[in-house]
Amino acid sequence: MKKLSFKRVGLVIKHHQPEASALALEIAQHLLEHGPKGCKIIFATESRTVAMALGSLAKGRQTQIQIVEKQKMVDIADFIVVLGGDGTYLSVARLMRKRSVPVMGINMGTLGFLTEIKRSEAISSLQALLDGTPPVISERTLLEVTVKRKGKTVFQGPVVNDAVISKGAIARIIGIRITIDGTLANTVRADGLIVSTPTGSTAYSLAAGGPILEPSVPALILAPICPHSLTQRPLVIPDRAEIRLTLTHRPGHVLLTLDGQDAVDLKEDDEVIIHRYRKHSLKLVSATGRDYFGLLREKLKFGLRD
Repeated sequence: MKKLSFKRVGLVIKHHQPEASALALEIAQHLLEHGPKGCKIIFATESRTVAMALGSLAKGRQTQIQIVEKQKMVDIADFIVVLGGDGTYLSVARLMRKRSVPVMGINMGTLGFLTEIKRSEAISSLQALLDGTPPVISERTLLEVTVKRKGKTVFQGPVVNDAVISKGAIARIIGIRITIDGTLANTVRADGLIVSTPTGSTAYSLAAGGPILEPSVPALILAPICPHSLTQRPLVIPDRAEIRLTLTHRPGHVLLTLDGQDAVDLKEDDEVIIHRYRKHSLKLVSATGRDYFGLLREKLKFGLRD
């Protein structure tokens, strides 16, 4: 694996978290001092105050500090560091429609499967990369989700973890017809349905009884939420398949939620089309020496016995 480029490093910081802002400032100073000559530090607009604080500390280097919209950062950065929880990480990863930029997540929250690097490891992990240590990059499957209503596209967007169709707070059981590569697979009557990537297998899908998939497994999970039948079980299919979900029974409010970030109101007979994002995958930068199963043991107490 070739070295990461540190010519243009983006920093995305969790909103209203002083600890994340303080660590971001420390990381930015470290990069200016120890990174390649002329290294630019790019902040998202919502982190303007941190950028201004860095500017007052980095005398003579203000031209190396840039403030841009988060979407533009994804288009111009060589490498992005996210300080926050998985939600902050997802807000960046889901913007990568044109190109895929390596992203390192530093966990400023609680669980953190995407932001897997501990805050105490942040500087040492970055310095190891600056010293030329080959990066550990996990290529993660992305999905493209399209909603069609009477033949017209009303929504289209990428997904990292999962796409979830679910009933509203008061609505009764909904009906969803599942077609895989043009073949009818099932008609589910349930509170909802989760379509998950291997990355999302440790999120909502796991809570709904779905399996854990190692991230490199080329597969997707379809996990019903509280199905109205004991015969309905999670289904694992190849990620090359195209999934079409048709809302056949809508007794009340029904939502399509994407990574817990975007939501689309669904109407009866709406069709949700899901397939692997064909342009690129997500490049997740991990800490050297940490493996996926170690992460499961650490985060989920995987395999722990009483």
